[in-house]
Amino acid sequence: MPKAVLGDIQMNFEVHGEGEPLVLITGLGGEISFWKKYVPILSKKHRVLILDNRGAGDTEYPSTLFTMHTMADDIMNLLDHLKIERSHILGWSMGGNVAQEIAINHPDRVGALVLMSTYARRPGRSSFAIDTMIRSADEGASFDSLMEMMQSWCLPEDYFKRLALAKPAQRRANGNGKRALEGFRGQKLALDLFDSHERLSSIVSPTLVMHGEEDIMVAPHFAVELQKRIKGAELEWVPGAGHIIPANKCCSQVLRFLERNPM
Repeated sequence: MPKAVLGDIQMNFEVHGEGEPLVLITGLGGEISFWKKYVPILSKKHRVLILDNRGAGDTEYPSTLFTMHTMADDIMNLLDHLKIERSHILGWSMGGNVAQEIAINHPDRVGALVLMSTYARRPGRSSFAIDTMIRSADEGASFDSLMEMMQSWCLPEDYFKRLALAKPAQRRANGNGKRALEGFRGQKLALDLFDSHERLSSIVSPTLVMHGEEDIMVAPHFAVELQKRIKGAELEWVPGAGHIIPANKCCSQVLRFLERNPM
């Protein structure tokens, strides 16, 4: 995988396909692999850019405080590095915070905006739960266990019914658990500091808000709030989906939206 030296980080990224650029920004603790089922579909129509945010995956970064604005600047620097003047932006969960920062601060460089499973200010209940997960890791739980607890908040009830009937998956130990936890903690702090309520009205890009009807990590009313505060935003519910929306339940809608709102 290529890495780009962008100021104080070396960002891990991949580019797939041809067409109008589309940047996919993942959520808290997420890595490039999150998009593995999205890329084959979206790259049929677009030049898809995926990346490890500062604080996750194989992106190398200093152990200093960072914010959503910092992560947004990282992505803009990557677009400059790749000589991409304008791009569609899709952000999932925390990545939706980063996407909002880009759309608010760089309106001339954003085509269409897709905000998936996200919010203007992080939900208090899920924030409390994630802080408890981090404390459990500080007290001796593995980072893999933390991420498994996160999954219990991200997937719908049907997933766990199927999981109970399946052969137990073999656990894979994360050999870089301490560093991964440090990055996760840094991203969580950036998430806690983010609040776009008073700035959403400045978003001018055509915007699609997508949300799973069974999302318990980010309750559906957060999606309604985004749709109301962003002028002209469309809201599409995904039946049967939790916080993580499967590619086969959303990519066709995303492609249709981008086709209706070309750059």
